[in-house]
Amino acid sequence: MHSINDAAIAEFDRAIGALQRSGNDAAVHSARQAAKRIRSALRLLRHCLGPAEYRRINGLVRDAAKPLTDMRDAFMLVRSFDALTASPAALRRTLAAHYRQRRRSLERAGRRSVLRALRTARGAFRSLRLPPGEAESALSGIRKVYKQGRAAFARARCGADEPLHEWRKQTKYLLNGLELLQTVFKVKCQTLRRQADALGVTLGDDHDLAVLAGAARRQQAGKKLLEFEKEIGKRRRHYQRQALRIGERLYRHSPRDVARKIELKIAKRS
Repeated sequence: MHSINDAAIAEFDRAIGALQRSGNDAAVHSARQAAKRIRSALRLLRHCLGPAEYRRINGLVRDAAKPLTDMRDAFMLVRSFDALTASPAALRRTLAAHYRQRRRSLERAGRRSVLRALRTARGAFRSLRLPPGEAESALSGIRKVYKQGRAAFARARCGADEPLHEWRKQTKYLLNGLELLQTVFKVKCQTLRRQADALGVTLGDDHDLAVLAGAARRQQAGKKLLEFEKEIGKRRRHYQRQALRIGERLYRHSPRDVARKIELKIAKRS
């Protein structure tokens, strides 16, 4: 891979190719992950793109992927439910019906709509003439992403759902950004990548349970449901304690130091 620009185009093609072949869960997951990596590439290119173009292309990709996110969330609710022991049958039926509805919606028209939107976003990105300075832009981008992740970590210590969800998103941006740096500049930040990956998984598990708890609260109350919510709460406390431990290690550096170390690694590769 010669540049972050090339990496972003490759991810556009991966997302489009996956959805052209199928609309099943695996294809949706692949396309959605590719869309996330595109948006991470845009964050690294933000300095080159400029604020207006960054917001425009990022918005196109975000909006294109939204139906994929809706289906993924419905799928993950069912999967998270099945991993628990206290399981109200009525809630399982509601979640399964919601998932089937999302699948039908995607298959009927949603997949074609997503493909059109992704092709539009790809064309808009492809038409840009980026100025030189991609490495400098990437360093600025990763420093900003790391800084935002640190701030999100500080806010998430309260344990509220919205700050935890934002921290999860910022952690995924960091992980994808580090993976792009390795792909393009051959820079290995193995410790940071390993920590960001572990944190993203842990916060993802907690987020899925938070959404599941919300769905449970909308069901009719009952003894089985109370046991279910109690189990969710216990698991979420475990995940959040684990996330805080990982976060302390991942975000103990200053953003400047992280960017400087990556800059030195890139210089050695040049």
